[in-house]
Amino acid sequence: MIILGIETSCDETALALIETQETTQKNSRPEKVAPLKYRIIGSLVHSQAELHSAYGGVFPTLAKREHSKNLIPLLHKLLNESELNDIVDTNIKNPQQKTLSDKDFETKLSELTKLFAEKNPDLMATIGDAHFLKKIPKIDMIAVTEGPGLEPALWVGINFAHILSKFWNIPIVPINHMEGHIVGSLLQSDKPYGTWQELKELPLPAVALLISGGHTELVNIESGFKYSILGQTKDDAVGEAFDKVARLLELPYPGGPHVSRLAYEAREKNIATPVKLPRPMINSGDCNFSFSGLKTAVLYALKKAPTYDKVPGLVTPDDFKAGLAREFEDSVAETLDSKLRRAIDEQSAKAIIVGGGVSANRLLRERFSKTATEYGIPIFLPDHHVSGDNALMIALAAAVNNSPHTVNIHANGTKSLV
Repeated sequence: MIILGIETSCDETALALIETQETTQKNSRPEKVAPLKYRIIGSLVHSQAELHSAYGGVFPTLAKREHSKNLIPLLHKLLNESELNDIVDTNIKNPQQKTLSDKDFETKLSELTKLFAEKNPDLMATIGDAHFLKKIPKIDMIAVTEGPGLEPALWVGINFAHILSKFWNIPIVPINHMEGHIVGSLLQSDKPYGTWQELKELPLPAVALLISGGHTELVNIESGFKYSILGQTKDDAVGEAFDKVARLLELPYPGGPHVSRLAYEAREKNIATPVKLPRPMINSGDCNFSFSGLKTAVLYALKKAPTYDKVPGLVTPDDFKAGLAREFEDSVAETLDSKLRRAIDEQSAKAIIVGGGVSANRLLRERFSKTATEYGIPIFLPDHHVSGDNALMIALAAAVNNSPHTVNIHANGTKSLV
């Protein structure tokens, strides 16, 4: 089976193609995820970060417009580079590539214009000139992110999936974005495209800590691979807090990597932390989070900042910012790790998954890995190139959902596209 993944939940326009094979598993144990055999045909991500930097964060209307402009060129590039014509597989439902006639193409285009031009004129403007859509590729399924995310951005991807589905008569599978991050963390490391591989074996029950610009939540993955949310942020997501603190420190967007760089320099140079920041909700007795107050504490620290020469360990004015970045990152790490440990204890977890863009943070990866070692359980961290939003994880989540060798899995609250 060949699956096209579409991801437009925020400011990355992403498409991916994977091919899966049925595998036979002997003596499969129900408490573990059976292997899914797949190969990556292609994966493309177009970041809009530079465009949104002027706003200090993602501007939804701009994200929608850019997704609309980028999807067709990305799809053309992906199909050209994928060499789908060279794929021979008895499982493929449509082994012979077909081509729509000019008349059929124009008829479908007219129908789709009536359906989608009002909702997304920018997207439909690119479809009219996309004559490569006349060739029906060997794709069996379209997997698209249905949420959570920025609604204007999400609907561009959803509409695009429907357009391709109607052109090519291919079914659509809606995928929860957070489920994508969970599955993405099970990818094998450093496998070249085209290599047949399997997802890492995940002992269950497992606890997933999902940390990104829009989400912070702890999810329990139970036997049967069913999800239940253990806790989530009550206000700002952790990635959002990083970006807001970066703005306060006058650092570029996206702010997370810049705050982490400053914090790392502070540790390397042994720069002191000028203030003690709170560890929000660390003693709340549950698995929920709150980062809005932490950001406000950074703001007050900056407003009331003493001159650098009055704080031991600070040598230059920039040391104050570096030390504050260090203390902020330490607060985030301690808070997240404390909640993660609570979830592991409560669920008797046999494994840890960490997913989302903030999982690329060096300090957090080291801290969570140490926690896993102390508990004597494995930890699954995504490679840096799949820690952020991408369509590869969406396609893989669809494959896992539809694999006869894995239990059907859907995150709580999944909606239908219809």
